[in-house]
Amino acid sequence: MTPSTAFRLFGVSLVGACIVAACGGDDSRPGTAPPGSGGTGGGTGTGSTGGTGGVTDAGTDSGDAANDAPFDAAAHCNNQTLDGDESDVDCGGSCLPCAQDKKCNAGSDCAEGVCDATAKTCKGATCVDQVKNGSETDKDCGGSNCDPCDDKLACAGPSDCKSGVCSSNICQEPSCGDGVKNGLETDTDCGGTCPGNCTLGQGCVGNFDCATDNCVAKQCQCAVGMVIAPATGGGAYCIDQYEVSYADYTKFWQANPTASLQIAECQWNTTYTPPQNWPAKLKQEAWPVRNVDWCDAYAYCKWAGKRLCGKIGGGRVAPGDYDKHTVSQWHNGCSAGANLYPYGQSYDLKVCIGADYSYTFTGIGTVNAGTYPMFPGNRKLNTQEPKTPPQDCQGASPGLFDMSGNTAEWEDSCDATIGSSDNCRLRGGSYLDGSAALRCDADRTATRDATPGDVGFRCCSP
Repeated sequence: MTPSTAFRLFGVSLVGACIVAACGGDDSRPGTAPPGSGGTGGGTGTGSTGGTGGVTDAGTDSGDAANDAPFDAAAHCNNQTLDGDESDVDCGGSCLPCAQDKKCNAGSDCAEGVCDATAKTCKGATCVDQVKNGSETDKDCGGSNCDPCDDKLACAGPSDCKSGVCSSNICQEPSCGDGVKNGLETDTDCGGTCPGNCTLGQGCVGNFDCATDNCVAKQCQCAVGMVIAPATGGGAYCIDQYEVSYADYTKFWQANPTASLQIAECQWNTTYTPPQNWPAKLKQEAWPVRNVDWCDAYAYCKWAGKRLCGKIGGGRVAPGDYDKHTVSQWHNGCSAGANLYPYGQSYDLKVCIGADYSYTFTGIGTVNAGTYPMFPGNRKLNTQEPKTPPQDCQGASPGLFDMSGNTAEWEDSCDATIGSSDNCRLRGGSYLDGSAALRCDADRTATRDATPGDVGFRCCSP
């Protein structure tokens, strides 16, 4: 072989090697040849065309930015290695926040948003860290651990709010109609700065919080001169201990009450002055007032902050329900739900003041009281104090007297709402009546404008 031939063959071989292995150039020779493998930056080629442009090696850090692999965030946050912008292994930075006691650089690195500036570790949620975290519904309030939130802060339910009212996920300001005891109220929507006073059994601070004007041991009690009457089926109401006296009615009359106390059915009633037995005779001021019509009685009770005894829970008693203790305040107070008379099932002429009332007082003798009503409660006759007073005519509650006899009583129960001619219920009989009319369920009516000499009234609340 000649040198030139050897050089040519060697040269071809070198050139071929340069094309296939390193240069990625063209092989223009006819015929076929085994595929060449692209070099760095060169692709796989054929014997006729050579290699095309190569692809970048993956996963290799060559120091050449153009040839490095792209950053894999998912792998970076789950590789059990502290790398990238993590503040602790696989957390913080662009990864999920870190748990308590893990390393941190800022609050954003921590699940509860709090990074201890000194220790550089994540802290657990507290109610004083100035961050909304844990179960809180707003910053440092609400949820299962913190105090309720102030008005206008975020909430998930009533317990998250100081006002106890959460609407549209915002704590609402207290109001006197939100059904919750809040603000300055002494009980739910009453007392304090609310326009409505609290009723029997509700909370109070002073008498001014109570519709009864009587706050005892921070609870609204019956007004002075009234006793509590338990209602069948639950609840209670207040009822005057005695029939309204001349002394009581005189205070009302002297106050010059206006027509505003009258309801529509009473517009005809232009005076509150009883047409007879007025004013009270000397030393009879404590006797029950008489000769008052239904409208006088209704107006007095309204003026006194009470109401003429009617339906339990409020309103009027339907005429046909006069003998139902579950409906009528008056009948419940007289019968205790079971008795024909305030004291039991059988008539006793010595207990309540009826036409045949008779009692022998020690040192005075026998008294028959069928001619006028008597001093309430302790049975004083005129001005004499009996040494051995008779048993009081007590009703369903201790201290509730004269539900039978003495004077009959108007009730808020009429058969129409026309005016003076409506027939209204009279209860309990009077000093003029016998045993049948003295029963708790006795049936007697009079027109709304009637002023009988044996009829008075008492009030209830509420």
